[in-house]
Amino acid sequence: MLKSATFSLIPRGPFSFTHALRSFEAFPPLRHQVGPDPDGRGVRFGCILDGDLVPVAIHVREADDGRLVGTVTGTARVEVAARQVARIFSLDHDATEYAAIAQRAPSLGALMKSFEGLRPVCFTSPYESAAWAILSQRISAAQAARLVGAIVRDHGHQVDALVAVFPSPEKMLTIDSIRSVPQVKLERLRGVALAALEGKLDADQLRKLGDVDGPASLRSLAGIGPFWSSGIYLRACGIADVFPDEPRSIAALGQLHGLGDRPDATTLQRLTEAFRPFRMWICFLLRVAAARGGRLESASLAT
Repeated sequence: MLKSATFSLIPRGPFSFTHALRSFEAFPPLRHQVGPDPDGRGVRFGCILDGDLVPVAIHVREADDGRLVGTVTGTARVEVAARQVARIFSLDHDATEYAAIAQRAPSLGALMKSFEGLRPVCFTSPYESAAWAILSQRISAAQAARLVGAIVRDHGHQVDALVAVFPSPEKMLTIDSIRSVPQVKLERLRGVALAALEGKLDADQLRKLGDVDGPASLRSLAGIGPFWSSGIYLRACGIADVFPDEPRSIAALGQLHGLGDRPDATTLQRLTEAFRPFRMWICFLLRVAAARGGRLESASLAT
């Protein structure tokens, strides 16, 4: 029987576990990893552990004093699991100064208040993010989520009675065929698995490469172009201060300021400068708000 170990995380600055849970459960790439939570106070999910690349099950809940308390099953390296969970929930950043952005960018004030404590929820690992990038190409997010769920059932790891995990890189290299996955995608998944085993999808190493070389290194993977190299870097490595060149994010920012869906590059730079050092967090806020409430209008947000 696999042993479990516990850890705790203390948020620095505002953090809403309620918003985090809602974002986690609404994020299509994570749906296949979520298991039932017996006490209904947290989230139970599976992932591939950083470094060792082994499947683990993690249960996270919020304690009465605001700490996040986690239990990990499948590894003795509890400190690694704790750092990974911190990255997934963006607790590896100090958000003490985050609220000050509303003073520099008043158009965000009402929005930040409505989603107080919201932080980005990230992919569980760069490896799983890259696999999602391959599998989700040319199909909808809903289709991709169902496909990944089927892969977990057919080829994944059952860590405990409640949580199954996406195939580890080592196991992915042994899979000859996957239902509904074309051979070209399977070959690319193997390439992703090999890159993970070679350390090319390590979150810490990608962070060290920086905002230019980090994404650039990911474009060496077959099937990973500019869009997903940026996406893996930003949403799997937990980068806080990049505003992505991504149409929906740009459209949300333009709508907020009454500039339409395609504000020019100079205007974008001017607006996002006020969001430092949390430009990616503001991007996530805009995307969440747009998804939950439709178009963003500056006039309505100011009331």
